[in-house]
Amino acid sequence: MRFPGRSGQTLFILFCTFILAVPIGALAQPSLQAPPKPVGSSDARQLLPFITESLLQKYLNRLCAFEPRYCGSINCTLASEWIHDKFAAMGLPVEYHEWKFAGYKSRDVVATLPGKLPESDGVYVVCGHYDTVEVSPGADDDGSGAMAVLAIADALKNQTLNHTIKFITFSGEEVGTWGSLTYARDASVRGDNIIAALNVDMIGYANTTQGGKIIQFHTVERSQWINEYASEISLKYRDAVDISVYALPNYRGSDHQAFLDYGYDSVWIDHNDGYPWGHSAYDNTSHINWSYYAKATRFMLALTWEMAMRPIPVQICLTAPSEGTEYFFNHPVAHITFARDWFSSMRGTTIIFGRAMARATVITAEPIQYVVFCIDDNFLSFDSAPPFEWKVWGWFIPIFGKHTLKVFAYTTLGHVATDEMDLHVFSITDSFTRPHANL
Repeated sequence: MRFPGRSGQTLFILFCTFILAVPIGALAQPSLQAPPKPVGSSDARQLLPFITESLLQKYLNRLCAFEPRYCGSINCTLASEWIHDKFAAMGLPVEYHEWKFAGYKSRDVVATLPGKLPESDGVYVVCGHYDTVEVSPGADDDGSGAMAVLAIADALKNQTLNHTIKFITFSGEEVGTWGSLTYARDASVRGDNIIAALNVDMIGYANTTQGGKIIQFHTVERSQWINEYASEISLKYRDAVDISVYALPNYRGSDHQAFLDYGYDSVWIDHNDGYPWGHSAYDNTSHINWSYYAKATRFMLALTWEMAMRPIPVQICLTAPSEGTEYFFNHPVAHITFARDWFSSMRGTTIIFGRAMARATVITAEPIQYVVFCIDDNFLSFDSAPPFEWKVWGWFIPIFGKHTLKVFAYTTLGHVATDEMDLHVFSITDSFTRPHANL
């Protein structure tokens, strides 16, 4: 996890609750075996025993043996090769996402578990970062998240789920979240239909009884449905994984934010108890609470399985204007990121001078009743048949400044879907002052 400002370690200490205690020791675990196929199963319970403390110890100890994995260093490169080889050994298609940004050069590792449905019908991303600050072995931050991603992929490798899963370990998080930024930006340009990104960053520690039963989900209002669904899953699996979901406000300093900035729903997931050793040479495996780490990873396995099997009756995706693009009227001029202001709300914002066309695509097998376009939750236009589009302009007054474009799809069977994007609009006309303008 990245913290803004010059002294990341100091701010990390302020961010965490400091309760210094001896972590719970690791318990003996049964030997590893190949995960069973849940043929005809209604849930992921028979997969959960595959996630053991010994499996996580094996993965995390090996990753931390690379020592500090600072972005662009040889250790970071070697770690990415090892992760790539582990995904490949599982039989999953795997590739590097190479990136250069802000003077850094590195790569993310992306493995794919294909679903029954085409990727255009939706993809889930399960991710964590494997890079560290310059002085840290990064056991909890974020070796714990990256190796949970690897373990979940290992458990699901033989499964055939409805939706495709992308298992991604990012680099560049600790220097500006550049790996996730470039991946989310590229995904947006490709038109990838990412339903949600689940970013696990620091899930390896607990030192209180209460903290040992909590996993935290941070996000913005538009992605609260993920928190709510995760809470339902925690109740469903309470007999198998005794953990509760706490929904907390968003924090921009982790890899989930890049997905939010580029129009995808996403959450940052972490442990509840404060971790005093973050961003230091003492963030090593001796401070990992292996029993909590295994519990949190099992829960993420269950949530991933449930999401990938979950039916989605209707989706709506804003396809125009493009995220992170500058427009002169309806003409795209340049891609803009505001990436160096990564802790502001500008990253991925679309800027429009004049007016541009908003366009939406609906994915559903149900009859569509109508599609509604809104600015800041105010109804401005609707369509009842494709193409679903609306020229972005004000009703009684011009649209000027920062706004949120929202679009809703309603089916005749009562299902609803929504999508949104941030806009900075500079316009001097509205539909009454220039009713016939087509600029």
